[in-house]
Amino acid sequence: MKNFIWDFDGTLFDTYTHTVKILHQLMEEVGKPCDYNVLFSKSRRSLGEAREYCKATDEEWAEFYKREGIIELEPIALPYEGAEQTLKMIISNGGKNYIYTHRDAVTFKYLEKYGWMGYFEGFVTNEHNFPHKPAPDALLYMIREFNLNPEETIMIGDREIDVLSGKNAGIHACLFTEGNTDIQYIEQIKFTKADYVADSMSAFRNLFFPTVL
Repeated sequence: MKNFIWDFDGTLFDTYTHTVKILHQLMEEVGKPCDYNVLFSKSRRSLGEAREYCKATDEEWAEFYKREGIIELEPIALPYEGAEQTLKMIISNGGKNYIYTHRDAVTFKYLEKYGWMGYFEGFVTNEHNFPHKPAPDALLYMIREFNLNPEETIMIGDREIDVLSGKNAGIHACLFTEGNTDIQYIEQIKFTKADYVADSMSAFRNLFFPTVL
């Protein structure tokens, strides 16, 4: 594998606690308290499910995104352990990294904060206005734009839509499961849709670089 296209939230960065706590607090402020654990579980599947669960209005949702984009608000989202090492290893072995995320330009705030911009050859974010995953449009664009060989290209993400977007684009797909305790959700993806499954960055490296120390 030479071309590694990464999802951002829940794959490179452990952002869910940051995101869900901010949404949970906002819903309490506006008089719509909801169960934190249920909200967290739904957010891991999709923010659309989370919004439906807490019945957030357009105004409330806009305020949520405003707050969630302040990356210094506690709890601060951190990269997954070994993520930077993995990106470096890909490059040192002749590969290239890309990002495809539904997140907006806040993605770049995180990458700049940790000095990661130089690890990536290209990006697709929400500002590109492609149909959302699992539609393949964004990935097909990246394949054309960066002249990627589909047989040597993989999409890595923590959700079913990441895996399906990769498969729909005719490339490989890896489900990243670190921190996800929804076993039923994981099982229904790993045995029917994903080509690879990794529960940590070290496990991911072992899949693709087993002989590299």
